Amino acid sequence: MTLDVLIMISGAFVALLPFLGFPNTWDAVLFLIAGIVIIALGIIVRRRSGAPMSTHYIENSPRSEVHEEA
Repeated sequence: MTLDVLIMISGAFVALLPFLGFPNTWDAVLFLIAGIVIIALGIIVRRRSGAPMSTHYIENSPRSEVHEEA
């Protein structure tokens, strides 16, 4: 099973969870577990794609060259 399929199944589980008839305390725990699983799958997909976890942008200031003639 690929990661894409796992993400779709966990998303469908989260969408159907309120209608499955579990008690409220079970719903809260299951939502928490499903959320952690989805976050973990997202991190795994991002690391496998080679995308950096954080991107640093460095702004270059324009260089002004002063020419002094002697």
